[in-house]
Amino acid sequence: MIKTINFRTLGCRLNHAESDSIQYGLHMAGYQIVGDKTAADLTIINSCAVTQQAEAKTRGAIAVARRISPHGKIAVIGCYAQLSPEVVADLKGVNLILGNSEKYRIQDLLDILEKGQKEIHVARIVGGDTFPPLGLISKGSRTRAHMKVQEGCDYRCAYCIIPLLRGSTRSRNLQSCVDEAVMLREQGFKEIVLSGINIGTYRDSEQDFSDLVSAILSKSDIERLRISSIEPDLLTDRLIELMRSEPRLCRHFHIPLQHGSNEVLGWMRRRYKAELFFDLVNNLFQNIPGVCIGTDVLVGFPGESEKHFNEMMSLLEQLPLAYFHVFRYSARPGTAAVGLNDSVPIQIKKERSEALRLLSDRKRNHFLRQFNGADLSVLIEKKSKLGLYRGLSDNYITVNVKSDNQIVNNIRIIRITDIGIAEVQGELIGG
Repeated sequence: MIKTINFRTLGCRLNHAESDSIQYGLHMAGYQIVGDKTAADLTIINSCAVTQQAEAKTRGAIAVARRISPHGKIAVIGCYAQLSPEVVADLKGVNLILGNSEKYRIQDLLDILEKGQKEIHVARIVGGDTFPPLGLISKGSRTRAHMKVQEGCDYRCAYCIIPLLRGSTRSRNLQSCVDEAVMLREQGFKEIVLSGINIGTYRDSEQDFSDLVSAILSKSDIERLRISSIEPDLLTDRLIELMRSEPRLCRHFHIPLQHGSNEVLGWMRRRYKAELFFDLVNNLFQNIPGVCIGTDVLVGFPGESEKHFNEMMSLLEQLPLAYFHVFRYSARPGTAAVGLNDSVPIQIKKERSEALRLLSDRKRNHFLRQFNGADLSVLIEKKSKLGLYRGLSDNYITVNVKSDNQIVNNIRIIRITDIGIAEVQGELIGG
């Protein structure tokens, strides 16, 4: 009989938001949620399939679950389950496979596991309302909530499998989002992260994403609101002005570039040119003091030459970016690029990835050092084994601080006193 459940979540912030919702629903139904290193009757793996490496990580998570819970059941849900349900079903130890339209039904299907049956529930086409019911977000030990406000994507970038796994773009009702924000604040959350696949396409009737942000800020007293990844062609002047003028809106933008060569961007079917990205980032940097701007870059797209790669390196060198997430291209089934000649050798992809990561490290270090001696607003998230409290500033800097008091889930002003290679230290202002 299933009494204890643990979770393993891979991939994007949206996956984490969905896991939170499913976890809370199971908790409210009477199941005991345990840590992912604790043996459980059931392990739920919320999977990712955005790259071949992501698929491999999901398979690794299944192997870890078998090792930690040798007598437990395993349910694989989400994107890898959606993409390759039969492949997942053949993996040792997997008992239940649920696609993206079915994962919120897991509670209704647990009796199948208890009977020892193995079943696949994956719709061929993903669509409809795949938003969690109001209030179905777990607080647990976390201090921030990921709120899913948008799902799916219509962009159809040549390399991207997400539209096939998540379906077309659709949005949650604006009033429901506002009600959720009010409820989360009442539960004790200090920060909400607005999450989605392509949140800039958010629409509820005539209201867009900027209207959603404005409504949450004006109609709830949540102390911090953070925006997850947003496409460069969808980041509006109004949203920039909101961040510039509203201190509760975290000074942090994650804006995918993908490539710095206009020719490669065209092959990728991206909807902007490098010049737009360049102007946007500089505009943000000049108008929002202290803003943290991160990006995604993809190396090794079919046809990428050394000249194309150098164009990307040059663009990134010039921009006031704080970090990059670097991905190596891998062909995804059903995408426009899958039939192209994967002409960039794997060793070249690795070398280019490493060059980008080194540049990202330098950019991150430069970004951090400008705040040495500065006072930052930090949400304290946990206490480390070394006795230091650790938190995240509104502009995405992880800070360690000493305190004689319990300050978890408090927003405190911290003066930055030391910036090392990997750690930032500070001291509390006002005790």
